[in-house]
Amino acid sequence: MNFFGHAALAASHFGAEQPPLSSEALGKLCLGAMLPDFIGMLRLGRPELDDAVLARGVAFHHKTDEAFHELPSFVRLSRQAFAWLSERSLPRGPARAVAHIGVEMLLDEAFAVDRGARDAYRAALTVSLDRLLTFPSPTDATRLGTLQAALLERSNSSLGVGPDIVAERIRRTLAGRPRLAIDDSAQGLLTLWVASTRPLVTAEAPQVFASLRLLLANFGRAE
Repeated sequence: MNFFGHAALAASHFGAEQPPLSSEALGKLCLGAMLPDFIGMLRLGRPELDDAVLARGVAFHHKTDEAFHELPSFVRLSRQAFAWLSERSLPRGPARAVAHIGVEMLLDEAFAVDRGARDAYRAALTVSLDRLLTFPSPTDATRLGTLQAALLERSNSSLGVGPDIVAERIRRTLAGRPRLAIDDSAQGLLTLWVASTRPLVTAEAPQVFASLRLLLANFGRAE
């Protein structure tokens, strides 16, 4: 599950709580649900969580990933993607990475059709992390804030982009990992994969979301 999907699922799960949560608490929960992905993207040090609500969102992230990676629909889509890319001579490492990360990004696209999910995502990105966590390095907080601002700005133009744009985003995500990076010669292949796989992922997305909601329905009930 990619970071947008985490925010969308957290908004759906926690937004149904009774009594209703404040908008501030829901924003913290959605941001916490995305936080582990952001830390991994930026390769930041592991922070100390100083806010119980934010920490609850982080815990929801980990429970979501446990459920998501075992979903038959995700496993099937990833295997199909790996086979498609391997048959067209993309090396094993990049093919496996695209089959995982690429499917997650295409699911994000499908989830983003829901306006409520988009609103929750944007609201989470506006939450200031000052006093909510403590990083090993002071510059880590600055880098995370910069990422939040960049994603918020991009969120206004993320819907309906072409396969080439999605392919470039996948490529940028893998660029810092030499064994998984996509070179110039494979960019066209990646674009073709996005175009061919996008309808399959879009068709599966509602069931993926519904299955995760069901699997996570009892999260936090004992608290």
